[in-house]
Amino acid sequence: MKKILLYITVFLTTLFLQAQSAGSFFKEGNKAYKKGDYQAAITAYEKALQTDSIAPELYFNLGNAYYKLNRIAPSIYYYEKALKLNPEDEDIRYNLQLANQMKLDKIDKVPESVFLRYKKKFNKLFSYNTWAWLAVLSAIFGFLNFTVFLFTQKTNIKRLTFVAMWLSFFLLLYTWYNADYGKKISQEKFAIVFSPNTDLMTEPNLTTDIVARLHEGTKIKILKSEDDWYLVQLPNGKKAWVPKTDIKIL
Repeated sequence: MKKILLYITVFLTTLFLQAQSAGSFFKEGNKAYKKGDYQAAITAYEKALQTDSIAPELYFNLGNAYYKLNRIAPSIYYYEKALKLNPEDEDIRYNLQLANQMKLDKIDKVPESVFLRYKKKFNKLFSYNTWAWLAVLSAIFGFLNFTVFLFTQKTNIKRLTFVAMWLSFFLLLYTWYNADYGKKISQEKFAIVFSPNTDLMTEPNLTTDIVARLHEGTKIKILKSEDDWYLVQLPNGKKAWVPKTDIKIL
């Protein structure tokens, strides 16, 4: 028992010290940023990250510091990290837009259908875990109505539970579909090109044909990994292979 209490005490103390360290580094970075010493601010913010401190404000400030130094790739990278944690923040979106204007690559996105846009928008109302719980509740609701339908002798209740049973069945299908779709969306991986320029190849080796040349700051989707290469998809839908050393996964 004493050992367990000791372990808990050490664990909580470690967490407390880490939180203090992260906070002090964050404040140190803010002071350096206000003075215009952006490199010192970056150093302090990155020390805060090394304490496993994750917050949209930390990523956002890192992006701002890199942006001030005209470092395109890391500024976009950290803005994207901040936006992932706080997707509704208008300041992050605006600064990310400014940083993206610095990119050399201007790649048109594949246009989405109206149905797909609304599908994504509606799916974002809940996390995939919430959709999954709604599916479970729909199944329970359907089972309860089925049970009542089997054992009740009253015609009105039978009709009501029959309708409710089918309604819960369709809700189950719909919520489960959204849970599965949301999970797939959340598992998508993206990366930012960090190399000043990189060639995208048709196969995972340097002797094949070049599909395109990308420059730092471009965001690409990771499809799969093979040895020292990633198969990626560009915003315009093209697929190609890129060396792992040239990009950084978000």
